[in-house]
Amino acid sequence: MKRLFKNYKFLLFLVLVGLALFSLSFNGLQFGIDFKGGTIFQIHLAQKPTAEQLSTITTIIQQRIDSFGLRDSSVKSFGDDFVIAQIAETDTQKVEQIETIIKTQGKFESILDGEVVFSGSDIIQIVKDPAAGYGFAKDPLSGAIEWNLPFKISQESAVKFSKTIFHKCKISSFSVQAQNQYDCKVTYFFIDRPTNSVLVFPKEVFQNDSALLLAGSFEHDISAQTDIEELLQNSSIDYFLVDENGFSEEQKAKLVSLALSKEQATVHPKISGKEKNQLKEMGFKVKEFEPKEPGLPWVWAASGARQTISLTPGITGLDPFIADVESQKIYSELVITGTAADFQTAQKRLGDLTILLETGSLPIPIDDVSNETISPFLGKEFLDAAILMGAISLLMVSLIVFIRYRNIKVSIPIIVTGISEVLLVLGIASFFRINLDLASVAGILAVVGTGVDHQIVIMDELMRGEFSAEESLAARVKKAFFIIVAASATVVATMLPIIFFGLGLGKLIGFALTTIAGVFVGVLVTRPVFAEMAKIAVRK
Repeated sequence: MKRLFKNYKFLLFLVLVGLALFSLSFNGLQFGIDFKGGTIFQIHLAQKPTAEQLSTITTIIQQRIDSFGLRDSSVKSFGDDFVIAQIAETDTQKVEQIETIIKTQGKFESILDGEVVFSGSDIIQIVKDPAAGYGFAKDPLSGAIEWNLPFKISQESAVKFSKTIFHKCKISSFSVQAQNQYDCKVTYFFIDRPTNSVLVFPKEVFQNDSALLLAGSFEHDISAQTDIEELLQNSSIDYFLVDENGFSEEQKAKLVSLALSKEQATVHPKISGKEKNQLKEMGFKVKEFEPKEPGLPWVWAASGARQTISLTPGITGLDPFIADVESQKIYSELVITGTAADFQTAQKRLGDLTILLETGSLPIPIDDVSNETISPFLGKEFLDAAILMGAISLLMVSLIVFIRYRNIKVSIPIIVTGISEVLLVLGIASFFRINLDLASVAGILAVVGTGVDHQIVIMDELMRGEFSAEESLAARVKKAFFIIVAASATVVATMLPIIFFGLGLGKLIGFALTTIAGVFVGVLVTRPVFAEMAKIAVRK
């Protein structure tokens, strides 16, 4: 034993085990969502992005998730058209809100008379200062909650906006004694306006939506007297009204022509299968759309409309009167204002819009988002089961080793080395704060199995036949190590594609990392130490 403590390999081994225990004591272990609960989003992009676009997409999605103040979130690309996002959140409403924000492309546009006056890329700052108007106010008469979002646009966009709105109000009534009454144009705000799509919906839906829009809605933040035809005109989206007779010949001809430039047909759920099949035959990708919020006008939601804000005589240069557009004031600081029936809804709308405008739009739209949620209670069961599996594995390995050699002095070094390998791998995970998931635990169990296998190779080689000199032991250890290094290299080579290409949507990366860490710990630290202990045991 004294000889062992003089060996530098054994001393290094003791130091590393001590450091691993120190790290585990102070840093602890970081557990992934498999154990502490959370949600995984699998995000499928509508088309294959470039490397630059993919980097931008992952950055924006990470920023959107970070805006919710969540910890332990991660966003990684996978393959050509997938992004995987993990969050430590299981609340159903919160997960649904995050999913909505994630899959929104976020292409913001302000449109007046069918012309885009500025877009999200023109916004240079979101002003979150209550003194500048950011926040909420309660209407003392109606009890509705008004929310305000001030922002600044670039100088070039401010000039375009100010000149576009010039004299966009007209006098509706004139009185010498009283103040003039004005009829002003409306600015429409859209998010993800489906410019590459046509809208197909029944005539009865058009009539129903027309009445809903004219009435307005606090609940859905729609201003009263919103005209459906003006909304559709400003959206610049081709639309088709269908009755019980289906498409007319004129509509069919126009649809065939539009199919050459438009990719998708967004249809109302009441559109029959016959019309949907006809659209597919024309070359459209048919997408059935139904608003998530009950009572929301279908046309409003399908067109991507979010807000309507009426211009004022003052901002359009009519009160006080400005004759020349060149003398028009340049407005670079604007405010989006909305109303909601309660504070919670107002807070959600202001928060969601703030996140989208701050993070910008995704260069490529999201095709689909699916999520998988693990509750904290189920995660605790996973952790308890993993600890139990580890304990049973070590017990079974110890029993098999003892049965194999029937000698406690030979068996103890194998068992001690196996346990130390687990400690060293966990120490590495603790030091680098690597999140451990189920796959990582499976990798650690695999390390135990391969480690014991390699130690048995060393022990069998040392115990094979007679030996008479120190050189004979060293030669046999060298021969055993040749087998071990070759086997370890094979394991590493097998694991690397999982890390670099993310096989299994990234769920196996933890398994690959812990397995590779265990292999390097074994080859560089524990196998050489075990060889020294095994030589002493064999001599005795």
